[in-house]
Amino acid sequence: MKRIHCAVLCSALAVALPAASAAQLACGTEAALDAPVRLEYAVTASRSPLMLSGDGAVVYRRNADAYVMESTLKAAGLFEAQQHSAGTVGVEGLVPRSFAHRTGRRPELRVEFDWAEQRVVFSQGTTAPVRPRMQDRLSLLLQLSWQHRANPSAAEFVLPVAGHRRVSDYLFRARGGESLDLPAGRFETVKFERYPDGSDELLEVWLAPALCSLPVRVRFSDEKGLVVEQRLRAVRLPAP
Repeated sequence: MKRIHCAVLCSALAVALPAASAAQLACGTEAALDAPVRLEYAVTASRSPLMLSGDGAVVYRRNADAYVMESTLKAAGLFEAQQHSAGTVGVEGLVPRSFAHRTGRRPELRVEFDWAEQRVVFSQGTTAPVRPRMQDRLSLLLQLSWQHRANPSAAEFVLPVAGHRRVSDYLFRARGGESLDLPAGRFETVKFERYPDGSDELLEVWLAPALCSLPVRVRFSDEKGLVVEQRLRAVRLPAP
């Protein structure tokens, strides 16, 4: 379970909030990035013969040009992960300043984006150059949503992503449309797959154009047989 990546974008369910419509999300030139949103998911994490079920959510808030994203994952009371991303919103989408990730009782891992000095600083003290449109593992999926909303006919997107120790290029390619029946209802989606960069890890994302191109299904798998899947349960306005 320790290798669950940003595909696990979840937090424990809180008090019930009013369901949000696409209109309330203010889909427009900035896609969903100009509106707060809470995405709640049904989550499964499996590695044969074990399968855990849980609940999850990702919360995005914006105040002027600043954004904050928070997520946690809880599966059957046996696994928990927390992520936090903060930064600004620019003309090309999210511009992260800091990212933090904690799994269970393990030490927190952090990434700091120093755009003035043009470098990324990792918890271990190593650094790497920043690159245009660079994301962290939590901001990644909303940035993918933004880019698809801005250019829905694009067949692929490339995003540099700062992980826990290094920067990788995430190449996403469109795999066509799919109709999905999810806990939140039926959605027409466009599926994107991340092509691995020399590993056996696979990230699949289904975006719903009618819902500001937000991710309604996410599936991550690795070479050790771990599969983590999220299926949208509800879209709500975050608590104040």
